[in-house]
Amino acid sequence: MFLAFFLAVSLPGAVILFKKKLDPSAPRLDQPDPVLRRLPYMTPLPVPPGMKWIVPDRTFQWLRLLSQQMSGTLPYSAAPPGPEWEPVISRDHRLQVLTLSDRRLGLLVWKSDLEPRPALFSVRAGDAEIQVTGTQEELVPEEVRRELVVLGYTKPPKNVMLIEAKLPQPLAVGSRVSISLSYSGPPAAVSSSAELVVR
Repeated sequence: MFLAFFLAVSLPGAVILFKKKLDPSAPRLDQPDPVLRRLPYMTPLPVPPGMKWIVPDRTFQWLRLLSQQMSGTLPYSAAPPGPEWEPVISRDHRLQVLTLSDRRLGLLVWKSDLEPRPALFSVRAGDAEIQVTGTQEELVPEEVRRELVVLGYTKPPKNVMLIEAKLPQPLAVGSRVSISLSYSGPPAAVSSSAELVVR
C-alpha cells in the first residue's frame, strides 16, 4: 500500500526530470538556474534593470516568413541596413512594426485573445488615422514558443495578430513617425505605439 502511494506521488516528478534531461537546450540538472541577463525582445515588462534584449534565431526566421507573406520584404529594422537586425517595437513590448513598403504598413501585436475584425482596430501614423485593410490571427509555431521559453519568456502567446494598413501616401525617408494602435476589445481594450524612423 505504501509503495503504491509512493509511486503515485513521485512518478510525475520523475517524468518531468526525465523530459528535462532529454532536452539538449536545457541547463544541466546538477547546476543552479542561471541568473537571466538576456530576454527575448518581446518579453512584456516589468523586467529587472540592466536586461539585454535579444532576437532569437528561430523567432527571426519565422518573422522573415511572415513579412515575406505580407509584403514580399524582410522584417523592418530599426538599425541601418547591414548584418544586424533590430526590431521596431513599442516601449511596452507589445506592438511591432513588421513591414513597411511604399504605402503598405504591416504590424504585429504580441498578444493572444484579440479578435481578427478590422473594425475593432484603429491605426495612426503621427496625427493621421490610416485605413486598416486586413487583420489575421497567426499561430506561433511550437518550436518558436519553445525557444522563447528556454530563453526566459515563460508564457509566450500561442498566437499573435497581424494587421495590414494602407497609408494615404508614402512616409518621407528620414522622418520619425509614431505608429499607434488601438483595439476596442473584447476581451479588453489595447493601446500601444512604436517610434519608426523611415529608411
